[in-house]
Amino acid sequence: MSASGVRQDHTFEAFASHDFYRVVNEHLVDATLQIRSHVPRPPIHRVLDLACGTGAVTALLVDRVRKLRQPVEVIAVDPSESALEKARRLVGNAAQFVKGTAQAFSNVVSGVDLILFCNAIHLLPNKDVVLSEARNALNEGGVIGFNSSFYEGCYVPGTERFYKLWMLRAMQLLKQETGMRPDRKKVEAMRWLTPDEYREVLERTGFTVDIMEAEQAMMTCKSWQDISHYSEFANGALPGVPLDVAIPVLERSVALAYQEMKITELPRNWLQVVARAV
Repeated sequence: MSASGVRQDHTFEAFASHDFYRVVNEHLVDATLQIRSHVPRPPIHRVLDLACGTGAVTALLVDRVRKLRQPVEVIAVDPSESALEKARRLVGNAAQFVKGTAQAFSNVVSGVDLILFCNAIHLLPNKDVVLSEARNALNEGGVIGFNSSFYEGCYVPGTERFYKLWMLRAMQLLKQETGMRPDRKKVEAMRWLTPDEYREVLERTGFTVDIMEAEQAMMTCKSWQDISHYSEFANGALPGVPLDVAIPVLERSVALAYQEMKITELPRNWLQVVARAV
């Protein structure tokens, strides 16, 4: 609840509704299905949307597998019951929803032919664990597709000033209006991997990389304001600051940054990866 007594939504739902998010993930879903279709194995029977959140990618996956000739079971996993409930309302009975974590899901879902893991791998400190879980859950010849907009290389050259300006304005607003300062001891710093480091993790956990490329998306001010509502993002940007304080500060400060830079959109790279189990 917020201070006003209104329940706040701290999921990824608003951010996932933006067109660029749909397009980036459509490209990943299509590429992953295409790579799997080239594997000389039995047809796809079961697919998994890992860290499905509120179901945006699950809905995409359902739409795509409906076009296949054979029936395909779609399973979606997420640790948040509130996110799963939203996903169920969006997708209905076209998918099965299971509560579970990315670090330990192969004991609740196994024998899958394809895994999608969208915009979440950067949140996990140990990438080997989740990719080993994926390898264990995949059938022979299975394929995983994942993406991230938080990696070494996500800043398009020339855009670095925006991120510094946004955080500067956020710190100023926070200090002026509340006297608070972020507590960097509250969260472990997220280490962003390079594409080469992702390749190394995949290879040592039993995968071979078919696609690893950057796709550029244009981010509006509203998209940054919407992702600021996501608890993981707000806690990472302003650690130790209560969400009902951090979110409005991030929303207002990003608007100031866009105004000062006189921009309406900002390019950002998303790393798109598809790999086969070997």
